[in-house]
Amino acid sequence: MMNRIDPAAGRPAPSVTPAGPSATPIAREIVPAGSALDLAQEALADLPHDFDTMPPELAGVSAESFAETLEDIGFVVGTRLRETRRAQAGGSTDRPRTRGMLQQLIRQIGAVSAAQLDDLRRRMPGIDELEDVGDAMRAAGMNDGEMALLLGAMLEEGKLSGARRRRAEAQLAAVLSGDEWTLQLFAHLEFGRAGQAGLAQLRQIYQRATARERRLTQWFDEFRRLPDRRRKLKTLIRALAFELSSEGPAMDVRLAAVITDLKRILQFLGIEDHCGRCADSLRAADVDGDALIAALLEIVEQSWLSAAWLDAQTRRMMPDATLRYRHAKGMMELVKLLPDDCFDDADQRTTILDAFGEHLEALSDAQG
Repeated sequence: MMNRIDPAAGRPAPSVTPAGPSATPIAREIVPAGSALDLAQEALADLPHDFDTMPPELAGVSAESFAETLEDIGFVVGTRLRETRRAQAGGSTDRPRTRGMLQQLIRQIGAVSAAQLDDLRRRMPGIDELEDVGDAMRAAGMNDGEMALLLGAMLEEGKLSGARRRRAEAQLAAVLSGDEWTLQLFAHLEFGRAGQAGLAQLRQIYQRATARERRLTQWFDEFRRLPDRRRKLKTLIRALAFELSSEGPAMDVRLAAVITDLKRILQFLGIEDHCGRCADSLRAADVDGDALIAALLEIVEQSWLSAAWLDAQTRRMMPDATLRYRHAKGMMELVKLLPDDCFDDADQRTTILDAFGEHLEALSDAQG
C-alpha cells in the first residue's frame, strides 16, 4: 500500500539553520519538484489524449493530479482489468486503438515538426513511386520505430491506393505487432538518427519491465549514469506512457510493470531535482546534484551505518568545515524523502536517520 503523497513536497523547503538535530518526521514518498514535474508534463502532453478509454493518469498532469495519480495506481489497475474482462466478453482486439493513437501522434508531429518526417523521406528517394515501400525501408536500414512513423505518415496522406496501400497496411500491422517499435519511434523523435547509438542503453532498461528483483536504488544508480539522461528518460517516459495508453486490455503483470517503470523514472527525476536544489543552496566547490545523488545512494547501500561513517563521508565531500552541518542536514532531509522501496525495511531508514542525528549533534557541538 502506498503512502499518502503530499503535493506540497514539490515546493522548495525553507532554509535550515544549525540549531541542533530536530525530531525525525514521518517519511514521505517524494513528488517530483519544479523542473522534474515540468519534464513529465511536457513528455506526457505530447501524447494523444482525447480517447475515452485513455487511463486517467495520462489525461492531464498538474501537481495535485500527478500526486493523486501515483497514489491511486490501484484504481488505474482495477480500471484496466475491467477493460480486459469487457474485451474478452466482446471478442475485441486492442490493435485498432494502437493504430489510431499512432495516426494521431503522426498528425501532431506533422503540425509542429514536419522536419521529423522529411528526414525519413530523404533517406528514401522516390519512395512515393515504390511498389513495396516496407521492403525498401528495411533495405535502407530503418528500424521498426522509423518504419511505423513513415508508413503511418504515408497512409495518413492518402496517396497510396490499391495493392500498394494494402501492402503498406499489412506491413504497418506487422511492425505494430513487435515489441520495440514504440521505444525506437520516440528515440527517433527525440534524437533523430543520432539516437541509434544510445538506443541500446534505453532498450536494456525498457526490456526490464518484467524484472522486479532489482532494488529501487539500483535503478536510480543506473539512471544516474545515463549520458544525456534527461532526454533519454524523457524518451522512456513517452514510450512507457504511450504503451500504457495504447495497448488497451493488458495482462495484469505487464500493466503493473509498465506503471512501476513509469513511476520509478518520475521518482528519480524528483530525487534529482531535490538534490540539485540542495547542491545549489550549499554553493560548495565540486559538489553538484549528481554528487549528492551518488552520496545518497552510497548511504542507502550500506549494510550498517554509524555516525562515524557519515562523518567520514561529510569530511570527504566538504573540506570546508563551515558547510558540513548544512550538508549533513540536507542529506538527512533527502533520506527522509526517498521512497520506501529504496530501503530493505522501515528499520533501515530509522537506523540511517538515527545515525544522522548523532552526526548532526557532533557537528553542532564542534561549531560551539
